[in-house]
Amino acid sequence: MVHLNIKMVRRLVEADCVLRSQYFPVFHSADYGFWSMLAVTNDSPSFREQVGSRLRELEKRFANRSVAAEAAGVVKSTLQNWIEGRADPSFEGMARLARAAGVSVEWLATGVEASGAGELPAIPRYDLSLSAGAGTFIDRAPLLDYIPFTEAFLRRKLGRTSTDGLVMLDARGDSMEPTIGDGDLVMVDMREQDLQGGLMAFVFDDTAFIKRLRPQIGGGVEIVSDNAELYPPQWIDRERLGQLQLIGRVRWVGRVL
Repeated sequence: MVHLNIKMVRRLVEADCVLRSQYFPVFHSADYGFWSMLAVTNDSPSFREQVGSRLRELEKRFANRSVAAEAAGVVKSTLQNWIEGRADPSFEGMARLARAAGVSVEWLATGVEASGAGELPAIPRYDLSLSAGAGTFIDRAPLLDYIPFTEAFLRRKLGRTSTDGLVMLDARGDSMEPTIGDGDLVMVDMREQDLQGGLMAFVFDDTAFIKRLRPQIGGGVEIVSDNAELYPPQWIDRERLGQLQLIGRVRWVGRVL
């Protein structure tokens, strides 16, 4: 088994401008054990298995594996190989994923959190505009960035501490005024996709919306805007319900006054 010493690892990191500018601050180089653990070569299956287990736990913070892979800057199959222990994760990929998920690279690599390390849980933010083609909202919407929230906030507002299944969206237009205004941040829980009425984010006719959905006795769905004077109700009849793709239920709205 071969280890890189601290000076060699530092040179490798500093030679990569992406890591140096975006991720170098999260590394704690004083811990030689951490650096040597990251430098383990392919002949250490236990390292792969341990990191793979933590990666599997970490991906639960994202909407799905594709989103987690995008955060790591790799394709889905590469992340799957890391999780299943078939390949060593890259330096940059681990740093990207750790930062996006709100954990330290030390924990991801070793399972031990360094003193004073750690970041806030972060929720991915997506553009409501969709790319052409088939697929889920997550597959088609551009990923913009990640927004951190404290566990205390999530517990107080949502009764949970995990960001599993949560996404952030930027509202557009005034159809949901005064509840949601143009440019407001909207938190959506993608795990709540049952059509039981309420304030929902959804895709219909290749367009993403945030509206109130009210199931009708005849099998259709009424689409209701809070700004009813300017935006009268619309209906999706039963025959077109197959085109309705629920993103999730709106759980929180943030705005700048």
